[in-house]
This record gives sequence, C-alpha cells and structure tokens, in this order.
Amino acid sequence: MRVIVTGGGAVGRHLAQDLTTRGHEVTLVEQNRSLAEKLSGWAPGTRVVYGDACEPRVLDSAEMGSADVVVAATGDDEDNLVTSLLAKQEFGVPRVLARVNHPKNEWLFNEQWGVDASVSPPHILT
Repeated sequence: MRVIVTGGGAVGRHLAQDLTTRGHEVTLVEQNRSLAEKLSGWAPGTRVVYGDACEPRVLDSAEMGSADVVVAATGDDEDNLVTSLLAKQEFGVPRVLARVNHPKNEWLFNEQWGVDASVSPPHILT
C-alpha cells in the first residue's frame, strides 16, 4: 500500500517507521527543513519530502495522486484539515485519516473536509 504521512513530529515519525517496516511504501512530508534532512537518514526506506503539506505543488511532488492512504498527522488542526481536503478532492485519495489536536475542533473532521476517520488523542485520553 502507498501511504503519505504529513508531519514529521513524534506521531508522524512513528507512523512512517512502523508502516515502512510492515512493507508499505511510505512518503513523509515535513515543512521544517532541518527536521526533514534529519528524517531522510532516520528511517531507511521512507521517502522524505520537504515542504508545506498545505501546498498542492508539494503534495504533487510527494506523488499524492498515487497514494492509497493519507494520514494528516501534524500538530496543527488547520493544516491537517487543509491537507485532508486537498488529498480527497484534488488528488482523489481513497482513504484519508487525520489527527485532531484540540478536542474543540473535532466536529470539523468529517467527510465534508475530506476526512474518512479522525483520531483525537486528547479525547481518547479523557
């Protein structure tokens, strides 16, 4: 399966590494240049693309149009929503998952925004 993960923080790194070791083709998109450079050597087999996942040209360079799944896992809800919407509507990705960082925003993460399923760690913990 071809998976694109946005956000190279702890959650994105873990997902990318886990999915790569399970044999999936994973691309990780990170907007912090120094972090993207570090991640390039961190997870062998995971492709790292530097850029803002809210920009269609960056998603195009990550080959989002051929992805089976996109996981919007940044620490910013607005970025995760924009990425989800672009993945579903502009690139036709069949399955889009998104991380919800602030429980008050959970109501936004629905099919209208291109999200098939969302995960809210704070909500789960409470």
